[in-house]
Amino acid sequence: ELFKTAVPALLYLLQNNLQYVAVSNLNAATYQVTYQLKILSTALLSVSLLGRQLSRTKWFALLVLTIGVGAVQLSEMSDQGLFLFFRKCK
Repeated sequence: ELFKTAVPALLYLLQNNLQYVAVSNLNAATYQVTYQLKILSTALLSVSLLGRQLSRTKWFALLVLTIGVGAVQLSEMSDQGLFLFFRKCK
């Protein structure tokens, strides 16, 4: 039982420390949207480590959240010209 709770706790510790690095390197909008991935990681860990089951509605909400984060990241890449750089490399 201790192992099941220790792993997520250590991952949260790591994630919270990395947030300070992210705040100093990302703009506010990108940071805020990317921060929402904490919800996804919590859901995946609770399913895999704790054996919980999520309803279809919750899985759909997690999918929408992930798509939203991806859309913001792609938008940031295109604003910075990185998206065009990767397209030229193909």
